[in-house]
Amino acid sequence: MKKLLAIFLAVVLSGLTCIVGFAAGEEADKPFENSEFFTYGDYSIHYRKVEHHGTYKGRIMMLHGFGQSTYSWENMASQMSAKGYDCYMADLPNFGYSTRENADTEVIYREELVIELMKSIADDDKWILAGHSMGGGVAINVAQETDVKALFLVCPAPMADMSSMPAGLMTNPVVTGMMNFVFKYLTRIDFLMRMIVLMATNNKEYTKAYDVEKVAAPLQLPDSGAGLCYMMGNVRSTDLEGAGAIDCPVLIINATNDMIINDSMKQSVADALPNAEHYLVEGGGHICHEDRAEELSAVVFDFLNK
Repeated sequence: MKKLLAIFLAVVLSGLTCIVGFAAGEEADKPFENSEFFTYGDYSIHYRKVEHHGTYKGRIMMLHGFGQSTYSWENMASQMSAKGYDCYMADLPNFGYSTRENADTEVIYREELVIELMKSIADDDKWILAGHSMGGGVAINVAQETDVKALFLVCPAPMADMSSMPAGLMTNPVVTGMMNFVFKYLTRIDFLMRMIVLMATNNKEYTKAYDVEKVAAPLQLPDSGAGLCYMMGNVRSTDLEGAGAIDCPVLIINATNDMIINDSMKQSVADALPNAEHYLVEGGGHICHEDRAEELSAVVFDFLNK
């Protein structure tokens, strides 16, 4: 059990730091009242919309981090919708209730899926794009390939390609089978999940009240572990060299007690986006957009109003 626990923690943390066919969503079986599905190629992408209140100010597409789903953006979406923004939270492939990749999947990069999803919702509108951690790396690529109104990144993690040899090892049936077991059963251990949340938030009180089932349930879906293995083999690197071509306003939010994103990663993103505005969450952890949503939404709102 100790060895399995160590493997699970290593996979989660390595996925967050290096960030280098199950169709989970079905139209007739919506995991949330506001769930929708977008079909493109072999992929079914689950997303949720939180409608604006008052005067409409724009659309925000929100992309989550490694091991997370639309749930991670719920607090921010609630805050930003109250300020006039339609908020769309999407599950990237292999997470939440979107498709799990396998050997038969005709791979489409996540960036293309996000762009096509935005087009399907509002092709004639300029979007605001948000990305957390791994989703921040995806958002940087998306912002280079489509015309967005603004970009804000929360603890962004640039991704790196895996060489063919590690990718082949990751998708070995023994490894994928083990990972399916790990994610199906170890995510059921409440204490373990709360330890991970505590590491990610640096907030004991928030962790005590955290609904870990919202995080664990999608990870327990069939082939979730295998899907993550295939994702790591298919992942597209974040183009930091080309990021300087992004001509929309950019806000980068980091946290002082982030145990996932190291100083080197923070600096690489800052160097790639030299004109970006910066905000530092004092005492915040890696998922500060969850427990510090009110603070961050005020910062983002001021940034967008400029």
